[in-house]
Amino acid sequence: MSWLNQAQLVQSTDPIGIAVKNVVIFAHSCLHFIRVPIKNSSSLPLALVLALAYLFTIAYASLQPFSGWRLPPFASYRFLFAPWPQYITLEDVLINALAYLPLGFMFTFGLRGRLSALPCVISGFLLATIVSILMETAQLFITSRVASNIDILANAIGSLFGALSAPLFLPSHVLGSRLIAWRHQHFYNEKLINLGIILITLWVLTHLNPLTQLFGCGDLKLNGYGPFNLVHTAGLRLFAEAMISFFNLLGIGLLLSVLMPPSPYRRQAVMMTFSAALLVKVIIIHALPGPHDLFAGFTPGVCLGFICGIFILILLFHIHLSWRLGLGLACWIGALTAINLAPDNPYTNLPHQLFQGKSSHLLSFSNILQALSALWPLLAMGYLTLLWIHRSELQKST
Repeated sequence: MSWLNQAQLVQSTDPIGIAVKNVVIFAHSCLHFIRVPIKNSSSLPLALVLALAYLFTIAYASLQPFSGWRLPPFASYRFLFAPWPQYITLEDVLINALAYLPLGFMFTFGLRGRLSALPCVISGFLLATIVSILMETAQLFITSRVASNIDILANAIGSLFGALSAPLFLPSHVLGSRLIAWRHQHFYNEKLINLGIILITLWVLTHLNPLTQLFGCGDLKLNGYGPFNLVHTAGLRLFAEAMISFFNLLGIGLLLSVLMPPSPYRRQAVMMTFSAALLVKVIIIHALPGPHDLFAGFTPGVCLGFICGIFILILLFHIHLSWRLGLGLACWIGALTAINLAPDNPYTNLPHQLFQGKSSHLLSFSNILQALSALWPLLAMGYLTLLWIHRSELQKST
C-alpha cells in the first residue's frame, strides 16, 4: 500500500489527524529527492514542494475547526459578487494579504525554469488566487466560517506582491546574486541544504505565536490533542521548560552543524538563530495590548536548558556526521515528547478569549502559526532522515 493510500485511511475530523495526513502527502512529494542523486536531480523544484507544504498549512488554518459541515444554500455560492461588507478593518486586510504573499512567491519561484519571466509571474499569481477562491468556497460548507470576497481580494493582492517579488531573488539580479554568494560562503553546496536553511527560518517564525513557549515548538496540546496533562508544580514546570529549551538548542545546533562547514561562523549562526527567535517573541508580545513583561518567556527553566545545551553543543560539533544526524533526530524526538508531557502553566497559557482589540486580529492568523509550530518537529525529523539516506553524498562535501 502506497503512502498516499495510507493517508487516505485517515478519515478523522480531528485537526491532528488532518495534519498527519498532510505531512504524509508532503513526505510523498519529497520522495523525488530520495530516488535520485542530490547534485544531478531533475526532480520537482524545491520551491514547488514548499508551496505544496504551505498550501496544506493554509488549508489546515482555513478549514478549522473541521466540524459543523453542512450543504450551503445555492444563493451562498454568489458570495464573490456580493456587496462589500459594512465593516472592513485594515488589520484583517493586511493579515489576509500577508498570508498569501509566500504562496505567490513560491509558486512563481518554482515555475522559473519552465516559463519566461512574465508568464511565470502571472501563473504564480493566478495559482495562489485560485487557492484562495477554493478555500473561501470550502468555508461555505462549515457552519462557523464565513466566505468573504474581501478576503479573496486581500489574498490576491498578497499573491501579486509575492509573485512580483520572486524575480528579485533570481541569480541575475543583485539581491539574488548576493544571497547566493552568502549561501555558498557559509553553507555546503548541496541541493538538500537549501531545505534545511528554510526549516531553520521556519523555526524562528514559529515564535510569532504568542501562546507557545520560547524556544519550544511541537505542542499538540494547543490543538486539544495530547497524551495527558500533568499537574502543574513549580519544580516540574522548571524541569519541563529546561528540557524543552535544551533539546531545541541541541536540535537546532546539530542541524546547523550538518548544513555548514567547520568554521567560527557556525557557532555564531547558532547564537544568531536563537537571538532572532527571542527578538520575534519580544515583538509579538509587544504587539499585544496591555502591559507585558517582554522577557517573561526567558524563565529560569528556559535559561537553565539553554546554558546546559550550549556547553554540550560545543562538544558535539566535532563528532562524526552520522552521529550528529542521529543525535539531532533523537533531540527532536525528545523535544516533541517533553513539550507534550509538560504540565500547562496557568500563568502563560491564556485562552484566546482573554485577548482583546488588536490581538484578536493577530490571533486570527494564529491558526497557520499554530499548525506550523505543531508540525515543525515532524518536518525536522523527516528532513534529518532524508539527510541520513544521503549521508554518503554529504560526507563527500565535508
